Amino acid sequence: MANAKEEGVQFLFNRQPVEVMDCFGEAIGVKVVETQLSEPGPDGRRRPEPVAGSEVVIEADAIIMAFGFQPSPADWFSEAGVSCNDWDGVIAPEHQTFKFQTANPKIFAGGDMVRGSDLVVTAIWEGRQAAEGILDYLEV
Repeated sequence: MANAKEEGVQFLFNRQPVEVMDCFGEAIGVKVVETQLSEPGPDGRRRPEPVAGSEVVIEADAIIMAFGFQPSPADWFSEAGVSCNDWDGVIAPEHQTFKFQTANPKIFAGGDMVRGSDLVVTAIWEGRQAAEGILDYLEV
């Protein structure tokens, strides 16, 4: 986290994405809602629950999704042209012109969302490879 802070990353904890905002097909932000932990359930576990009236839009021109564990495609994937395989993993091959690019050329994916549950070091490596793919796509 220290390195991320040095790079200017702002962390927003206890937020849940609700909707990707777009204008004519271009990402303009993410609507998020603040969450708080519920009272313990029968299993003793506290779960995040939305705080009423806390929705805000965070402006963005690029959005990177990070899921974790088993793939769980978002409702907007098919609408955005993101293809999934038979076990709901996003199809984003490493070996192509732009590494980890999905069927939608503006969306990249890696880690657990692509391969299923795996080691965090694998997800980090794929994230870096996807970042290289994004830079190549943007011709940076």
